[in-house]
Amino acid sequence: MAEGADLRDILATIQKGFVSTAPKDLCDRFLRTLERKLGNRDSFRRTLVALYARDNWIDVRDQGKGMTINELDEVFLTVGTRSRRKDNIEGANFLGDKGVGRLSTMRLGDRLLVFSATADQPFWGRLRIDWNRFSHDDETPLEEIKVEPVKGQPKASPAMQGTTIRISSLNADWTPGRFEDVIRLRIARTVDPFEARGNGLMLVRHNGNRVVIPVVPRKLLEAAHASCTIKFYFDPKTDEPILEADLNYSLREKKSFVRWRGVEIFSMAQKDSKRRGKRGHAAFENILIRPQALKDLGPFEAEIYWFNRAVVRAIDGLTEKQQETRDQIAHWSGGPMLYRHGFRVLPYGEPGDDWLALDRNAFGESGFKLNRQQVLGRVLIHSSHLALSEQTNRQGLIESDAEAALRKMLMVTLHVELRGLINAADQLETIKKREAEESAMDFRKSQVEVETALDELRLHLTADQIPYGNRLGDAVETLVTQCAAAVRKLDSSVSQTIDDREKFLHLAGIGLITEFIFHELDRAVRHTISALVHAQASQQQSALRALEDQLVTLQKRVSAFDELTGEKRQTKSSFDVADVVAYVLEQHENEFGRHAITIVKPQGKGFVVKAVRGMLVQILENLIANSTYWLKLQASYQSGFKPQIEVTIDPETKSITVEDNGPGVDPGRKETIFQPFITSKPAGQGRGLGLYISRELAEYNGWQLYMDSTVGLQRDGRLNMFVIDMGDA
Repeated sequence: MAEGADLRDILATIQKGFVSTAPKDLCDRFLRTLERKLGNRDSFRRTLVALYARDNWIDVRDQGKGMTINELDEVFLTVGTRSRRKDNIEGANFLGDKGVGRLSTMRLGDRLLVFSATADQPFWGRLRIDWNRFSHDDETPLEEIKVEPVKGQPKASPAMQGTTIRISSLNADWTPGRFEDVIRLRIARTVDPFEARGNGLMLVRHNGNRVVIPVVPRKLLEAAHASCTIKFYFDPKTDEPILEADLNYSLREKKSFVRWRGVEIFSMAQKDSKRRGKRGHAAFENILIRPQALKDLGPFEAEIYWFNRAVVRAIDGLTEKQQETRDQIAHWSGGPMLYRHGFRVLPYGEPGDDWLALDRNAFGESGFKLNRQQVLGRVLIHSSHLALSEQTNRQGLIESDAEAALRKMLMVTLHVELRGLINAADQLETIKKREAEESAMDFRKSQVEVETALDELRLHLTADQIPYGNRLGDAVETLVTQCAAAVRKLDSSVSQTIDDREKFLHLAGIGLITEFIFHELDRAVRHTISALVHAQASQQQSALRALEDQLVTLQKRVSAFDELTGEKRQTKSSFDVADVVAYVLEQHENEFGRHAITIVKPQGKGFVVKAVRGMLVQILENLIANSTYWLKLQASYQSGFKPQIEVTIDPETKSITVEDNGPGVDPGRKETIFQPFITSKPAGQGRGLGLYISRELAEYNGWQLYMDSTVGLQRDGRLNMFVIDMGDA
């Protein structure tokens, strides 16, 4: 109230300010009471404040268990009490158990009135709180502010129970439009809107008028251009974790079913750990998650729907125009929302939250496929608050192995499988120049890690060991120069002789081998650091010499690039495949020994083929690297596991097989794994190009590369053998 303003003008302004839906009798009573105070400005002001507090309120009522008067005092009035935690531990599904949610009422209004009773209590307990008493403007000592529940009116019926929370002295205007927007946009997502009667728990009114809480229309979901249903559970017989995804690209009438189990899931759920890299660069390493983390996560389900907004149409029985369909999509999109026991876990699926990195990945893709404006869906978790606990501010789950595993499994399914299905059907699966060039130069990232490791190594060297450190640094520089030269040489030589697709294919292939080499070098340097720290002086020298020897071996592997880069790259020659197999296996001997991998080498004679020798080297390198990765992971989770790779050569069928006893491949994915960008490694790691490039190189030479279809050679229900069939070449 401005000083000197006419009270009758203020009264007229108030009369005009009533919302259109306000009850007329209440408005008339409000004005009559104020009219009686027009003669006294202070009395008018006090009455206006009191009337505003009395007649403007938000009520939240339930018919739940309720609280006794003692619980109002000892639980509700004690911030941070976890009265529900014990019940949740014993299997209850209470949404909150931290004891701080009640404080959020002060954000809506300055006064709080609570009525509550249990079935056994014959009266209503009543509690009043005026939050203004606790503000800086009130100088009353805290110990003199009395806040305690009192005995209220008797219950009309002994069976009555529940709680009413009334918030008054509201801090904002709640017009019908604003109230309906909050209900339609926010509250509608609070209770699972994908369930037809999920919001039946809530009855919402504004000034006595019913406000309908919308649900996601079933017809909208049926009109999605692609969908994905996901299920995570544990095998009831073996207790192995299993992740299944049923994908349907209805726009192109393409379907796919994917099942991962055991170590495959541990692979995709690995944690990323950042370690300080050289000159400000960040280096990453994967940390295996504990099997218990998946137990803590527990079973979950998800359903995701994707719309190509450019080709949406009116939906019969729901919309009449294309724009109306787009509006429906916009209303519910934003990415998958997360629900526990039917109620939402914020902020997942909010405008500012990209918890599955949909936008980050989509906007780097042609056509922006699978960005959050195109995607809607839900994820249903059933785990307790103890395993997947929410942050106190209700802004997401607390970071944990279980939370990370949930996110990574969803990311692999969406980014790799669903996007892969869509791209393959849209014929976008070929390697593009950018991906190829990035792959070719990927060794630069590992180079930074190697140089960082060398800096750490030098810190542990004695004066007489410094020359070793200098020679190692020089050798690494030579290796970097060799790799970069190999890439440039290939880029130059193929640009004049073959089409872009083949050029990019070779670039990406070179990238994979260089990445293997630098990863191995990084591991070797770090192993030497460990040896220097823990070994005796006499053993330190031998550790350094061993590292230097490994560098020489790696340089020889890079020198072999001549067969993949220059004129020899396309030159076919006659050679015995047994010599190539022996060469590739020899290059990995240190790695096999380090991880206790038994190698069953080919027996007997080989056979001669006329082909590009370097391409067979590359195919075998990829297959061996693939087997080694999965065997190492299997050994981490299976006690007593004895990893083995068997390579056979059959002169009669002119074929080479590579078989391991690792986790294997689901038969339903025997072809999918040869598509580009398909990987079960953690999201954002592993380009998923190795098997794709290997098959392309095989076809270039007139060979076939595939998985043997015999199920159960090593593990029930799995395929474990790759075949390079050269019979018709």
